[in-house]
This record gives sequence, structure tokens and C-alpha cells, in this order.
Amino acid sequence: MYLYNITFVLAPDAGERFLDWLRSSAMPAIMNTAYSAANPRLQTVVEAGGEKPGPEHGLSMALHVEFETEEKAHAWHDAVLPGVLGDFNRKFGPHAAFFITLLKIIPI
Repeated sequence: MYLYNITFVLAPDAGERFLDWLRSSAMPAIMNTAYSAANPRLQTVVEAGGEKPGPEHGLSMALHVEFETEEKAHAWHDAVLPGVLGDFNRKFGPHAAFFITLLKIIPI
């Protein structure tokens, strides 16, 4: 199993606008059934190193999406993410950023 992590960093006051955009625009594209994306989850940073981050650190929101194979994850990345992330940049840039990571889930 593979997990794509997309971490979005925004101005602290952009949280509600980001959630509206994610729910109404991004999620329908992200969960495109042709690529078997599954189990989306959204997390936000509450503490870093035991401390609550101040407003100068921005708002960090991490979206996770699961895939059965690395090939399906890459196909989704190539077909879906450019449009979603381009829309994110248009709506929230230039004072917003994102980074993506593909992780392999290892049973323990």
C-alpha cells in the first residue's frame, strides 16, 4: 500500500477558505475513481516539538490519499495533481506553498 502526502502551507487566516476549496473543488478531482484513490484524510499541525506553532509558521494542512500500487499512485500524480495544485496556486498563492511525498506503508 502507498500513501501520498500533500502538505499545504497557508496564511493562518486562510483555513476556512482552504477547507471550502478542498471540499468543493479539489476532492472531487482527487478522488477520481479511475485511479483507485482511497481513504482520504486531512490533518493539521497542533504542536511541533511540544509547542504550538505561532502565526509566523503559517497553517499546515496535510492531506493523505492511499493507493494499492506504486504505479496507480504515479498515474494519479501525473493525471490529477497538476490541475489540483495549479488551482491551489491560483486561489492561494503567492503566499502559500505545498510539498508532496509518496510513502510506502510497511506493516509492523
